[in-house]
Amino acid sequence: MKIYNVKDLICFENKINEISNKLNIKLEYNFISKNCMRVKLVKVKENKNYQRVGFYPNKDGSPRKVNAICWHGFRDFLTELLNQYPKLRVVTAQIIYDGYEDFMNKFEGTATINIGSQMQPLNYEDACLCN
Repeated sequence: MKIYNVKDLICFENKINEISNKLNIKLEYNFISKNCMRVKLVKVKENKNYQRVGFYPNKDGSPRKVNAICWHGFRDFLTELLNQYPKLRVVTAQIIYDGYEDFMNKFEGTATINIGSQMQPLNYEDACLCN
């Protein structure tokens, strides 16, 4: 995802690292410009929280784990971030959030986006082991 309007924000890098440590999520990030940062949330293998699964099951029928953060992890990270910096603009592959209020109005709608196939649909919110 890309996060815009980071120019002139005091301790922004420290804050996103603090949030990721609190949630036990690893971050990879770099500045694209003075006002834009590319941020990738990375699954910590030892962490059981925010484990995403794919739509193909294992041979025994259990959900196949994917090395990725689930929808709930993105939701929690962005909620914490936008609570601290409500004027940020966040662009993901699925949606654009223009600040905290826009995020609060839109994020629940992303939970029902199908990331499976037409034959085996799987919503974002169901593609995890959080429940």
